[in-house]
Amino acid sequence: MLMLRQIYWLASKDILIEARSRQTIGLVVVLGVLIIVVLGLGLEPSQTSGFSATAILWVAYLFGGVLCFEKTMAVERHDEALAGLLLAPIDRGAIYIAKLISNLILMFSLAIVVTPVAVLLFHFDLSAALGAFVLIMSISMVGFAAVGTLFSATISSSRLQGGLLAMLIFPISLPLVITSSQLLLRIFRGNQELSFSGLSILIAFDVIFLVASWLVFELILEP
Repeated sequence: MLMLRQIYWLASKDILIEARSRQTIGLVVVLGVLIIVVLGLGLEPSQTSGFSATAILWVAYLFGGVLCFEKTMAVERHDEALAGLLLAPIDRGAIYIAKLISNLILMFSLAIVVTPVAVLLFHFDLSAALGAFVLIMSISMVGFAAVGTLFSATISSSRLQGGLLAMLIFPISLPLVITSSQLLLRIFRGNQELSFSGLSILIAFDVIFLVASWLVFELILEP
């Protein structure tokens, strides 16, 4: 119960800071919409059905996610707030879970805004399997956030945060992008049922990186 309270207060702190400043979510949403619009201007709607549309959405999710990870960890670097957290009697795993929750809230907020824009711009019909789309993308985002939260803490003190973070987490997240895109391609273009074997790959990725990140977060976290 103590750890749950710690997670709640730490995550609430991040969300309250973001609600007051609205800087991160504003930047993330604008970036995601710009990516969708720019790609939409360069591609014809007939070229963005099925696999192409989900891949374009993933581009917006990936770059928006990197920005989320950087900003949420930068809050702790400001005015040595992270050093204060490390000195407090708080479990390091609670800090990781709280940051993960904060990142997921920002990423889901991004998806809520960006996805309808892509649907309208590319005429991508989600009504045929809206539940499957939400399930697959939600599971994938959990794994992506698990990886991003860990590595953002690792390199948050580096001057090469943006480029280095993207170079680290994009290759690791590639199985999520490929698997989720193939699942959605089979559903929307092949009219197939949701495959449990493909879904199990996404779940296994999430479990592995959530557990591994929670275990090693204390070792890589530095004030």
